[in-house]
Amino acid sequence: MNATFDSLFNSECTSCEISADKSAYWTPNLYYQHTNGSFEEVPHGGSVIYYLARGQNANDIISFPKGFQMLSGNKALRAANQSGMTWGDATHPNRPKSDAISFACLAETPGPETPNLPADPRVCISGLRAQIHFQTCWNGKDLYKADNSHVAHMSQIDNGVCPPDYPYQFPHLFLETNYAVAQVSNLNDGGRFVFSQGDPTGYGFHGDFQNGWDDDVLKSAINNCLVDGQDDSGTLDECPILHPYWNPNAGDNCPVQPPQIAEAATGMVSKLPGCVRVTNGPGAATAADMECPAGVALASIVRTVDSTPRPTYTPTSGTLFGNKFNKIVGCGNDSYVNNGFRSLNAVYTTYPGLTVEYCQTWCTKRGYPYSGVENGDQCFCDLVVNPTTIIKDQTDFLSGCNIVCPGNRTELCGGAFYMSIYNNTDPAFKKTTNLANSVIQLTYPVAPFNSTYVGCASEANNGRTLNGTSLVNANMTIAQCAALAAANNAAFYGLENADECYTGNGLASGGMIVDNTTDFTKSQCYSRCAGNFTQICGGGGKLSVYSNPSYKPVTVVPNVGKYKSKGCLQEPTSGSRALTGASMTDSLMTVEKCIKFCLGKRHKYAG
Repeated sequence: MNATFDSLFNSECTSCEISADKSAYWTPNLYYQHTNGSFEEVPHGGSVIYYLARGQNANDIISFPKGFQMLSGNKALRAANQSGMTWGDATHPNRPKSDAISFACLAETPGPETPNLPADPRVCISGLRAQIHFQTCWNGKDLYKADNSHVAHMSQIDNGVCPPDYPYQFPHLFLETNYAVAQVSNLNDGGRFVFSQGDPTGYGFHGDFQNGWDDDVLKSAINNCLVDGQDDSGTLDECPILHPYWNPNAGDNCPVQPPQIAEAATGMVSKLPGCVRVTNGPGAATAADMECPAGVALASIVRTVDSTPRPTYTPTSGTLFGNKFNKIVGCGNDSYVNNGFRSLNAVYTTYPGLTVEYCQTWCTKRGYPYSGVENGDQCFCDLVVNPTTIIKDQTDFLSGCNIVCPGNRTELCGGAFYMSIYNNTDPAFKKTTNLANSVIQLTYPVAPFNSTYVGCASEANNGRTLNGTSLVNANMTIAQCAALAAANNAAFYGLENADECYTGNGLASGGMIVDNTTDFTKSQCYSRCAGNFTQICGGGGKLSVYSNPSYKPVTVVPNVGKYKSKGCLQEPTSGSRALTGASMTDSLMTVEKCIKFCLGKRHKYAG
C-alpha cells in the first residue's frame, strides 16, 4: 500500500526477470462466479511486459522519471467505446481509446482477438490472455494525476504521433496477463467469469504501472535497444545491455509476500473482496458499486515494512565461502544427462530450507570433501568432481547457477541442471573409504575390451535378455561373470548396472545388440564395474555382452547301447506322465545315468 519510488527501488528483490526493474505492474484478479454465488480465483499464468519503440518519435524516447505512475483502461466501463477517441488530425487518424484493451483466447483453434471477454472462455485451454497498451505520451510536468490526464495515447495507440500538449515519449508498454481459466473447478455449472472490480464483460479491464527502474540501466537499454527500424519484438534476447541483470528464475527467487489486507482474496471466496458488487452494464459502474456501505467494518491493513536491496553473493572460484576451509570450485553443468553420473554423485539429500553451509556440513559428516547445491533444494556429495563436468565462474544469472537458496536468499543454490560446487580443503579432513556410486571411478582409465566382447545389448521388456543363471555382487568384475558362464556352460554372459551378471545361450525376449563399439564414451554401456573401475559393466537397462570361449554346445546323444534317440516327446498336459514306469532324480543327471537306471528296471524306454 502507498508504495513510492524509493520503497520499490529499495525492495529486497523483484519477481521481474530483470533485477534492475523493480517497477510495479498490476492487473485485476479474475474470478469464476459459480451458480451458488461463490467466487473462485482463476490461477494467474504469469505476465509479459514488452518495451517497444513505436511512433514517429521512436528515436527520441526518454526513460520514466522517478515517482512516475500511470493507469491504462477504466475499471468502471461495462460496454464498448465509452472512453472516447485518441487525439488525431487530418494527417494522423485517431481510434477509440478502448482499443487499448483486448483479449486473446488461447484455444485449440485460435480465433480473432476480442475487445471483451470471449463468449465461452472455457475453450481457452491454454489460457485467456488479457492485453493492454499503456499510454506512451507525457506532458512533461506531472508524475501522476488522478484523472490520468498527465499521459495520453499515441494517435493509433501502439503507433502514430503524440498530442501537441504531450511532447515527451516513453517506451511503449504492452502488458499481457495470462489467466489459466481451464484450471477452474466445475466450469460447466453455468457460472461466469468476473474481474475483481465486479466486471463480467471485460470492458473494464485495466492496468497500473509504477516506475521502479534503475534509471541508468533503463536509459542504456533505451539508447542501445529501442531503436526505430530495428527489431522491436520487445524480447530480452535482443537487448544484451540487460543480460547482466537477467535471471529467468526471478519469480522463484522472490516469492509472493503475505497480503497486507486481512481479507480473503485467493482460492474460493464467498464474495468479491472490498464489498465490490457485480455490475452487468451497459452503464458504467459507480463508485458506490466498488466500496463498502456505511456501517460495514473495513478489513484491517498491515503496513509492509520497507526493505533494502538483497545482495546475491557470487564468489569467484578458489575463494573461501560458507563453512571454514570450504572453497568455491565454481558452477558446473550437471553431467547426469551425458554419462549417468552427476557432477557429484556419491550421496545426496533434499531440504526445503537448504543453504550452502547446510550442504557443506551434511557432506562433511559423511566423509565427502566436495559438496554441491542444485535446483534450490538439492545437496550432493562426492570424493571428486566428475571429470566431464564443465566448471565456470558465475558471472551473470542468465544461465547456470541462478536459483537462490530457500534458507538464505543471499546465496545461490545452483540452477536447473547446474550445481554450485564447493571443496573442503581442511588438511585434517578424513575422507570416507566408501567408493560406491562415487564419480571417482570415472578417474580410472578403462582397460581395453577383450576379444570375446560382442556388444552392448538392450535389456528385454518381458523377461531377461540373458535368461540363464545370474549373480549380483557388490564387487562384480568381468572375470567373475565369465566364471559363472563357464561353470554353467552358457554361451554368453552379460554385465549390467555395475554389479549384476547374467548368462544365457542367446539373446531372448526381444533383447538386441544396440552398439558394438569398444569406445565406452560412445556406447550405451558405460557403467564401471563395482569391483574394478577399469572395466565396463553395462548400464541402466543395458548389458555388456561377451561370448564364452569354453562353451560346449549341447548335443543329442544318438544312442547308448541298444537305446536309440526317438526325439523330443511332450508330456501330457493333464493326467499321468508319458512314461509311467520307474523314475529317479539326480542333480547331476546325464543321459547315461538315466538309461542305466531304466535298463536295470527292464524298461524299453528311458527319458
